[in-house]
This record gives sequence, C-alpha cells and structure tokens, in this order.
Amino acid sequence: MSNFRKVPNRNVSSHLILMNEKRDKKRLKEIGLNIKAIRESLGLSQDAVASQCDVTKGNISMIENGKKDFTFTTFLELAKGLGKHPKKLLDKDFEFLKEE
Repeated sequence: MSNFRKVPNRNVSSHLILMNEKRDKKRLKEIGLNIKAIRESLGLSQDAVASQCDVTKGNISMIENGKKDFTFTTFLELAKGLGKHPKKLLDKDFEFLKEE
C-alpha cells in the first residue's frame, strides 16, 4: 500500500495517512484498469500473461482491480507478460495526473 502508515512514535497525522491512502487507491485503480484494457485488447487471459512473467494470476487480478500496490519490478514483469515496453503501460492520459 502507501508509504504513509500509522506507526507508533512518529509525528505523522492520521489525516495525512488517510488522504494518501485514498489518493493511492484511486491511482492504483486507474493504472490497474489501463493494464486490464491493454491485456484484453491483446486477447490475453490473466493466465496467459502470468505464464509469460513472474506474476501470479491472483496478483494480476488484484492489480487490475486496484486492490494491490505493486513494486516497479512487478510492473516490469507485467510489461514482459503483455509483450509490451513498460512505457506503453503508462501511455494514457490518466485522470490523477490532471488533478495535481
């Protein structure tokens, strides 16, 4: 999830934590939907993508549904599984970029 977590003995407001989690969930959902759209446009199942990379079908499903934060290396593996350059997975006019 987010890098902002409730940790004892830190001076981080819980309001800031909730704001960042909300922001991050929206971003993960939008990126996940884009990855899903690319996969579907290629006519690939989650199983097919998983067989071409080091990401499980379950993790692909959670990423596509915005329910799992993931590392950059997982992102690279997804690109590999889709047979796309990583920049193609980000080649979209994301809504969250317009808000800031």
